[in-house]
Amino acid sequence: MKKVEVGKEEGSRKVKLTNTLIRVSVASSLLSMQHGYNLWIVYSPSALMQDFYNISKVEEMKDPETQMVLIGITFALFPFGGIFGALTVGYLVDKFGREWVSLRILGTAYRPEALLSWTPSDGFPWSFILFCSRSLRISCICIISSVVPLYIGEVAPKSLRGGMIAMSLFFMNTGVVVAQIGALREILGTKKGWPILMGLAGLMPLTQLALLFSCPESPRYLLIQKRDEQSAREALKSLRERRNVDDEIEELRQEDLAERTEKAMTSFKLLRNPNLQWHVITIIVLMGGQQLSGVNAAYYYSERIFLSTKVGIDNVRFVTIAITALLWIGFFLAIFLADSMGRRTLALIGFGISAIICILITMTLEMQDTIQEMTYISTILLESFLFAYTLGPGPVPLILTVELFLQSTRSSACVIAGFVQWFINFLTGVSFYHIETRIGPYCFLIFFPICAATFFYIFKMVPETKDRTFLDVRRIMAIHTARKIQVQGPAGK
Repeated sequence: MKKVEVGKEEGSRKVKLTNTLIRVSVASSLLSMQHGYNLWIVYSPSALMQDFYNISKVEEMKDPETQMVLIGITFALFPFGGIFGALTVGYLVDKFGREWVSLRILGTAYRPEALLSWTPSDGFPWSFILFCSRSLRISCICIISSVVPLYIGEVAPKSLRGGMIAMSLFFMNTGVVVAQIGALREILGTKKGWPILMGLAGLMPLTQLALLFSCPESPRYLLIQKRDEQSAREALKSLRERRNVDDEIEELRQEDLAERTEKAMTSFKLLRNPNLQWHVITIIVLMGGQQLSGVNAAYYYSERIFLSTKVGIDNVRFVTIAITALLWIGFFLAIFLADSMGRRTLALIGFGISAIICILITMTLEMQDTIQEMTYISTILLESFLFAYTLGPGPVPLILTVELFLQSTRSSACVIAGFVQWFINFLTGVSFYHIETRIGPYCFLIFFPICAATFFYIFKMVPETKDRTFLDVRRIMAIHTARKIQVQGPAGK
């Protein structure tokens, strides 16, 4: 019997990185800069936000308790906006297209932020303006954060798909660095400069709209969902910069036939589909593991650790920016390693290192009050933890969410993944500070079993997907999970 190796079709064409692909990936990934910029602006400068409410002339906003309530609501807007964006993105991208949604949402996103660059005046309801503008803005940004990996994953060739999706996180980190630099008090980190800092987020979309106008629509969306083969062929010719794209058109036709029973599948139907239950469980586990890996706790403790190293309270902010900038190296490596070492390997390395460091950093943080040298060890462990996150827990869940599903179910999978991501983000944001005040550095021990469980799930249930077509990923996932179930079944009897 002839052995068939999945994903290694004879005579398959090696796709090069064309100028169009570079332009499309950069233009799309630039959208992620807004995600990173807004993430830092919303969560970091709470003192500046309180000053913003203080300088308002509206009397009810001068009360300290009212200010804290308003700040709490403002912080909650990001995850709630993320949940709303995640729940709506599936309908939008299937109805209007990936590229169309990016353009229209981007065109809407800059308008509310422009309001925040105005100077507050007497009697004006600035709390209402702030909440409305942030709600709309954050919802737009969170929709874009789901569309970007979806769009890039569908236009990228299989040999470059992982790295091109990981590039979006590289640019998101760039947005964080830009926000951190802008938030320095020497620049805009003052009570008068904070509204301008918020308003600058509205200028980013204006510079990105021109780039997106030159991006073609997803060929997979055009052929499989819109039944427009001619437009799909033209889009592929533009992306691959060659006239003959018959091989990829044939692949799209085969995918269309293979998913004929999955047309118009909503997220609720996907959750109940027995044939795709392991695919859904996998993205839930990966997204949950990403949000509960302890990265938020690491950022929370970073300032304390740096202060303990005697760098000076005034220099901590510069050290924080330097550490965030160093994460570029991790994301840059992930861009190349995702398609060479593979997604599964990166995820195992990332979650494995995170699990080990959760134990070690608990010990060093507990002992650094009595042993001064432990402060420097804690710093090294913290940087290693964040670096491990950039390799595995950060990019791999985004990549696998795109790869584990075929065209008609991919948007519904993004809805589920996005909801899990932002809902857990909200829960950790609400509960972490209360837990940390009670158990201190032992909070890292909460994340250890989660990282370990995610590691073992990936090791047992997740196959390698690098350099495979979406159909090949579907086949090998079915084979992989079937083998595990068959092996575990008799053993449990």
